[in-house]
Amino acid sequence: MKILAYNINKSTQEKLDKVLLMEADVFILPEVACPSMVQLPEGFEMVWTGDIDQKGLGVIWKSELKAIVPEWFNPEHRYFLPLLVEDKLIMAAWPTMMEQNKPKHYPQILMEALKEYESYLKKYKTIISGDMNCYKGQSGATKQFCIEAIFDYLKSLGYSSAYHDKTGEELGNETIPTFYYLFKENSPFFLDYTFTNFQVKSYELLDWYRGFSDHVGQMISILAADR
Repeated sequence: MKILAYNINKSTQEKLDKVLLMEADVFILPEVACPSMVQLPEGFEMVWTGDIDQKGLGVIWKSELKAIVPEWFNPEHRYFLPLLVEDKLIMAAWPTMMEQNKPKHYPQILMEALKEYESYLKKYKTIISGDMNCYKGQSGATKQFCIEAIFDYLKSLGYSSAYHDKTGEELGNETIPTFYYLFKENSPFFLDYTFTNFQVKSYELLDWYRGFSDHVGQMISILAADR
């Protein structure tokens, strides 16, 4: 199974069409428009959650996969979207500040959602992927709610970061950015992560295309035995 996680920034039909041509079975798409505003090719299905029709969190998958949003999905964590694919869990993540959680910072929003689903993260082979909006040294982060605490928490559940496993780099010392603030090459950040307890076959950060998005995509492939 191949999964593409890509914040496509200001969703358009043209962008979505290009993304769906990439070789993946499941697409995690922060900032994608709601289903009524896009057209999917035959053979694809989509679920979506959000507060603005033009900008939410969507997951698209090939219809041949047996995929459902589980009944235990909690819409209070609306920018975290679980998808069960047979006996595997894919958790799309895009911590987003809304009116009801504005006092909270991104790491707190992420940690609270992960703890909401902790029993399922323990139960299933899982991939958690998306634009996490978190980085080391983040303004507003606390000892309890920071990316370091999230790494430690997920490690205690048997998860690790696919990028850091592949590169051997330490958190905060990543050599390849995943986000360019205001599309500027001299304002790079590492915000997009994949955490998993799968055995990963391959993990790749795609090239940055300035005219497409301020983020880069993540392509994750799990071993055939885990499919």
